Amino acid sequence: MSIGAPFLALAFLLSVVAVEILRRLSPWLGLVNRPSARKVHTGLVPLCGGVAMFLAFSTIVALRTGQPSTPLLADLWLLVVVLGMLVGIGFWDDLRDIGPGKRLAVQTVAAMALLVGWGAQSGAPLVIAFDGVAALPGWIALPVTLLFFVGLTNAFNMIDGLDGLAGGIGAVALAGTALAGLVTARPAVADGSLLLLAVVFGFLVFNMRSPWRARASVFMGDAGSMMLGGAVAGFIVSLSAVDMAAAAPARPPVLFPALLWLVALPVIDTVSLMVRRPLAGRSPMAADRAHLHHLLVDHGLSPVRATAALVAISALLGGVGLTGILLAWSGFWMGVGLAVPVLAHSAFVRFVAYRGRRRLAEPSLAASPEAAE
Repeated sequence: MSIGAPFLALAFLLSVVAVEILRRLSPWLGLVNRPSARKVHTGLVPLCGGVAMFLAFSTIVALRTGQPSTPLLADLWLLVVVLGMLVGIGFWDDLRDIGPGKRLAVQTVAAMALLVGWGAQSGAPLVIAFDGVAALPGWIALPVTLLFFVGLTNAFNMIDGLDGLAGGIGAVALAGTALAGLVTARPAVADGSLLLLAVVFGFLVFNMRSPWRARASVFMGDAGSMMLGGAVAGFIVSLSAVDMAAAAPARPPVLFPALLWLVALPVIDTVSLMVRRPLAGRSPMAADRAHLHHLLVDHGLSPVRATAALVAISALLGGVGLTGILLAWSGFWMGVGLAVPVLAHSAFVRFVAYRGRRRLAEPSLAASPEAAE
């Protein structure tokens, strides 16, 4: 690790200062979140967290430019540009609600820029490798990698529904990519993950509920959730990818199925919604209260406990992935093992649906003549 504790502390403080300044300016800019039927907060809440985190992150990367050259700079400057694209389209969406089409287009361009840029030395984009080499033909591997990047970016956007939830799950994922970078000798990933983790902690000072803060005073908005998802996706791709021009990588990549455990919770919840919504006759991109965090709150958990439970589950799943990396477990079995959280999520969703039908049926049963007798 080359970034050092002073820079991490500075990243945290810059994040806190940026949030504090921007949250005072947000009402003047119209950058606020208004309550609705799907949202559990009250009053107008500034949506400046994502912009503040990006400013803090990019500032530290710029400050590192004056330091001795490290692998951090070569990779992170491109990441800053790509995250700037995601923050920009997210900021626009926070202000104007531009719809999914424009967001997906910018996310795809950003993903392609990152994959091509990071693979520029070999003349071919990076792609996820499942078994140590590019197991899929390039014309399949590249779209799969793009789909992962865009999908995870949107998964973090969709999981951002409770105070501290997206930031907490993002912090868990960043801690996991940092540890994976350290144990596999990838200092750029480790440093970048730790730097962004410090920035996220600064944001969570304002967003996480605690005995000193009854509710979030700032949200990250689409700008923040897409930036966080894009960054985690970028770090996972960097850890697990090879360039398409290489017959065999000079350094074996980290197994992608093991890394997928770090983000299993938002990925599983998003894929579940993409399946359940069309089956219910709705658009896959339609807003609703069918997210896992909504289901937990609607069935008795407080927002604080729901957030704590989901962050803890995410940490547990991430721990499985890191254990697999450390002990060199088979990528095949790590992938197969993901069936366990998938089935657990499906069982919970079905249980909630069953309880909902029972609750709807109980008033009608009580009012029926048979029930009266």
